Amino acid sequence: MKAGTLVAIGVTSALLGALVAATQPFWRVLQKSDRQDSRIESLAWLLPEPPPQPPPPAEIAVFQPDQVQQLSRNDGSTMSVGYSSVILDPRWVDLEFFGGWNREFEANRDGEALLFFTGPTFEKGHPNEPLGMVLHGDLMLSDGIRRAGNRAAASERAYIAVTEAGELRYGFGDLTPDRQDRYRLFIGGLHAFAHRDSTPPSSYRGVYGPMRLADVRIVYGFRPDGRLEVIETDDGVLFDDLHRFVQARGFTAAFLPDHASKSRLIVPGRRVWSEEQAVWVSGGKPSITALPFMMRVLPRTLSSASARTPTS
Repeated sequence: MKAGTLVAIGVTSALLGALVAATQPFWRVLQKSDRQDSRIESLAWLLPEPPPQPPPPAEIAVFQPDQVQQLSRNDGSTMSVGYSSVILDPRWVDLEFFGGWNREFEANRDGEALLFFTGPTFEKGHPNEPLGMVLHGDLMLSDGIRRAGNRAAASERAYIAVTEAGELRYGFGDLTPDRQDRYRLFIGGLHAFAHRDSTPPSSYRGVYGPMRLADVRIVYGFRPDGRLEVIETDDGVLFDDLHRFVQARGFTAAFLPDHASKSRLIVPGRRVWSEEQAVWVSGGKPSITALPFMMRVLPRTLSSASARTPTS
């Protein structure tokens, strides 16, 4: 073998050796990084899932003004029911007790609330109570628990509730310790209007007897998609037609808090209370529209989702 060839082979071997030596730290770093990544991936399942982020307010409360539902009666005639509604995502709402007589104009200007609506019935004539009235149903809201002063009414009516997971539930009776532990929100004292999957107990009395008057109606409707639709109908709706309305809307259940002059559906800045509204909802007698409280709906924050307000 010629000397030149030997020199070339020697130089090439030296270069390859130097290259291998130079790349050893790099490969060690890569191997170490791979081992670290593998350890991180193996521990990833131990880390908690990040909490879901609230959707925008417009998705939490979907306002549907001035809608019309066509209905067919048994005699073959047709009629239409006008209504406005707000569709609420129960996973992402907080409810508060908005107490005080004649606070509708204040509600109109509320920049934080998504909605105000009518709660359960009440009775006046109790001067020793803070608002001169007592509730007919228990309330467990985001700002505390308020017990009905009329315990018979509370135990003989229906309720709707929301679980910690945001699922709608309903039942009959008052706020028992078991229900207090099971639910996040509870509105009692309601009339069970439609409930095809449940039979009321013998103790159930409801709010209304036979209803033959045509009036404005507030409806809490359970939608098939798991949301709650709060509706205020136009005036002149008979109970028979309201049954057809609930069926046409496809609700799995529906409940009534009150009716006629006590109806409220206020969307701040968009559907506001006015003197004209008071005249309309009362059939020309605005003096009978006074209401001592409403339900105030707010977006549920991550902080409120992790804490229960103390009982009051």
